[in-house]
Amino acid sequence: MALAFVIVGLICIPIGLVYGELSSMFPKTGGSFLFIKHGLGREVSYWATWALLLSYLALMSYMMSSMGVIVSYMWVPLTVEGIAAVSVILTLVTFVLTWRKVDISATVQFFLFIFTLMAGLLYLVLLTISPDFNPAVNWDPYFPNGADGFMSGVGLMVTMYFGFELIPQFAEECDYPHKKHWKVMIYSVIAAMAIYASICIVETAVRPLSTILSYPSFVGAIESQEIYGNWLAYPLVFASIATLIGCVIGFWLGASRVMYSMGREGVMPHIYTRTNAHHQPWVANVTIFVITIFITLFCYFAGTAWQGALFTLMAIGVAIAYTFTCIAYVRLKYIIPQHSRLWKAPGGAVMGVVAAICGAFITYWVFWSFSSPAWVFDSPTWTLFYAYFLIVFVLRLYLAWDTKAHADKYYHPKDEVQLEIEATRAAKTK
Repeated sequence: MALAFVIVGLICIPIGLVYGELSSMFPKTGGSFLFIKHGLGREVSYWATWALLLSYLALMSYMMSSMGVIVSYMWVPLTVEGIAAVSVILTLVTFVLTWRKVDISATVQFFLFIFTLMAGLLYLVLLTISPDFNPAVNWDPYFPNGADGFMSGVGLMVTMYFGFELIPQFAEECDYPHKKHWKVMIYSVIAAMAIYASICIVETAVRPLSTILSYPSFVGAIESQEIYGNWLAYPLVFASIATLIGCVIGFWLGASRVMYSMGREGVMPHIYTRTNAHHQPWVANVTIFVITIFITLFCYFAGTAWQGALFTLMAIGVAIAYTFTCIAYVRLKYIIPQHSRLWKAPGGAVMGVVAAICGAFITYWVFWSFSSPAWVFDSPTWTLFYAYFLIVFVLRLYLAWDTKAHADKYYHPKDEVQLEIEATRAAKTK
């Protein structure tokens, strides 16, 4: 797992560089959706964006269910209904936070991050100096699930890295220079690579694999409890909760910006551009709240296998979005070569091709990890995947009909990028 984290981090670096240049090209809310729309058109952007939203929605539902399980495991034993109730309450709290000004959510995230970082570093140091730290014995075997298991881990671990693509979605709301966005993306990937690999190395060095697999969950907390007692386990658990809350807030805000941008670009109804008194896209927020509650409750009452499927779906959606974004980047290098770029990724189109290959590589191995062939419907992961995109397909049919019947709801004048693309094509044709 430690090696898998390093490999996935290295794979994400070319993708991050591509996003860095695209963010400097299009400093507007929308991120991946906007990049794909300009590079590959409305239809491709619709499907790729809903794939990205699948990752965001699955992540938020997974995080909410995880917090309920943490409460039940560490403090108050709860029934399935009780865990579901805790998750619904936490979802409601997040909804209230994201309804207010974005700087409130950002401040909460910042302090949650600082606490998590301090608790995590303390935990890693104490486990490393403990008498139970014995890599010579506990790191055997290195690849217990063989090459296929290792590659599956490489694909799935993109769930621990995605999030840097959120940065361009706040392009209109942040003061940080757009030409420096690439630094934030790459540094976040490198930092995550170091932290995740360190956690895997330390946790697997203090206990043999057979013992780790016997734990119900929360490996780090249980190891801390066994070695040092609750005084270390509890801060680690609180740090986990802080991480979960911070992730949910960030991706909730990101998802609402994606829907807002789709409404502004005429792909979704214009109603999605409506904002409240705090300048938050309230229609998008309500939509996210309803979907998150539905997925969370469904997976709770359907069983643990369905909750586990959410983790895999987190990976596949963002892998698809990364792949199409990088392809769009390569095409944009040719269809609008003179467009303003405040920062350029090294290698240009070649870097885009490498990034697209990296995205396709991750996508392949995530699909491989779905645990059964695509035509077998006994897999919760495939079932949720098919059900989700069936809904997206039905929505697409409705939007096509509604656009013809009520075109005024989707009207969007051509922006400067679309005009530039058309002018470039006309010049080439001439």
